[in-house]
Amino acid sequence: MEHAHRIVIRTKKQDSAFMYHVLEGHEGVASYSTLDFRTADPHRDMELWVTQDFVADVKELLMDLGEMVEILTDGDQPVTT
Repeated sequence: MEHAHRIVIRTKKQDSAFMYHVLEGHEGVASYSTLDFRTADPHRDMELWVTQDFVADVKELLMDLGEMVEILTDGDQPVTT
């Protein structure tokens, strides 16, 4: 994806299916994949690649999801909370 912005998020394992549906429902704003995990992990980390045109929209969507999503990295920078 040319000139894409990378965002890594974490969601609880039980919320991950909903998160996939949310991203699928916003078709075309981001490509995503689930990062490696162990079955026993209580969370799933997802890597999102977002075109520059949609970065603000995706960030707003993630903020609207509140505690369901933790942003781990935004671009090349780790996010501290």
